[in-house]
Amino acid sequence: MKMRGIKNIFLYSLIIVLVSAFCGSITFAATLDELNKQKNQLSQDITNLQNAAENKEKEAQTLSKQISNIENDIKSTENKIETTGQSLSQTQTEIDALNGQIDTRKKELELLKKKLNASLVEIYRSSMKSEYELILGATSLSQSSNEKNYLQAVEGQVKILHTKVNEAKTTLETQKSDQEKKKAELEELKKQQEAYRQSVAYQKTTKDKLLNMTVAQQDEYLAKVEKLKKEVNKVSVQIYAERQRLLNGNNEVVSGGGSGYPYSSIDEPDPWFFLTRECTSYAAWYWNIVLGKNFVNTRIGSGSAWNWPSIARDQGYSVSSTPRVGAIISWGITATMPYGHVAIVEAVNGNSIDVSEYNYIKPGYIFSYRSNVNPENYGSYSYIY
Repeated sequence: MKMRGIKNIFLYSLIIVLVSAFCGSITFAATLDELNKQKNQLSQDITNLQNAAENKEKEAQTLSKQISNIENDIKSTENKIETTGQSLSQTQTEIDALNGQIDTRKKELELLKKKLNASLVEIYRSSMKSEYELILGATSLSQSSNEKNYLQAVEGQVKILHTKVNEAKTTLETQKSDQEKKKAELEELKKQQEAYRQSVAYQKTTKDKLLNMTVAQQDEYLAKVEKLKKEVNKVSVQIYAERQRLLNGNNEVVSGGGSGYPYSSIDEPDPWFFLTRECTSYAAWYWNIVLGKNFVNTRIGSGSAWNWPSIARDQGYSVSSTPRVGAIISWGITATMPYGHVAIVEAVNGNSIDVSEYNYIKPGYIFSYRSNVNPENYGSYSYIY
C-alpha cells in the first residue's frame, strides 16, 4: 500500500508537471477586438513619438538659430578685438614717437642749458671787470659797449629758447600721458572683449552639445516610429487574417452578380474624376446615376476612399456614424486597404449592413455584394449621405 501510494503520488506529480509545461506553451489567438485595441495603441504610440520627434526638430531649429546668432556674436567680438588691437598698436606707435620727441627736446634743453651757463659765465666775468679794464681791453668805447650788449642778448635768446623747448617738452609729456591713459583703457577694453569672447564660445560649445543630443533624440524617436509601424503592419495582417476567418465562418456572405456599372477599362478617368473599376468610381456612379445625386471629386489627386468624408463635406453632404440605406460607407487606411475603401449601403441589419462594392474581392476590379458585414471588423469608418 505504501509503495502503491508513493507511486501514485509520483505519477500524479509528473502529470501536473507535464500539464503545466504543456499549458505554458499554449498561446491563444487574440480576438479581433483585442487586435484592434492593440493596433490603436500602437498607432497612438506612433503619434506620440512623431509629436516628440517634431518637438525635437523644433528645438533643434531653435538651437541652430541660437548657435548662428552666437557665431555672429563671436565673429563681431573678434572683429572688435582686432580693431582694439590695431588701436593699441597705433597708440603704442604714437607713444614711442612722443618718447623720441621728448628725448630730442631733452637733448636740446641740455645744449641750451650749456649755452646759457656759458653765457652766464661770460656775463659774470664781464661784470667783474672794471670800466677801466673794459676800455683798455677794447679798441674803442663802442666795442666794449657792444660786447656787453651782445652777451646780454645771447643770454636773453637762450632763456627764450630754453622756455620754448621746455614748454614743448611739457606739452609732449602731457600728450604722452594722455596716450598712456588711452593705451590703458584700450588694454582693459581688449581684456573685457576677450573675456566676453570666451564666455560666448563656451555658450556655443554648450549649444552644440545640446543640438547634437536633440538631433540624436529625434533620430531615436523616428527609429522607434519605424519599428512601431512594422508592428502595426504585423497586427494589420493579423486583423486581416481574423477578418478572413470570420468571413469564412459565414458571418459574412459574399455574392457576385451584376450591378449595371458600365465601365470595362481599368483606371481610366470617369465623368466624376475618379478612376474606373475602383471602389470610388463605382460609388460615384451609383450616387450620380442610380440615385440621381450630384457627387464629384473636389480634391483632384486626393480622391482616395479614406478622404471621402472631406470630399463629401466640400459638397454639403453629411458625415455620420449611423448607417442608412443608400449611404456611402468610407473606411480609413489599413495594411490591407492602403487607400481606404468605399461601398454602398444596401441594407441595415441591426449591427451589420449589406454593401455593394467594386475592387474588394480578389482577384480585383470586380463587383461584389456582401451581406451581414460588421463595419468595425475593417477599421475606422463613417457614413456619407
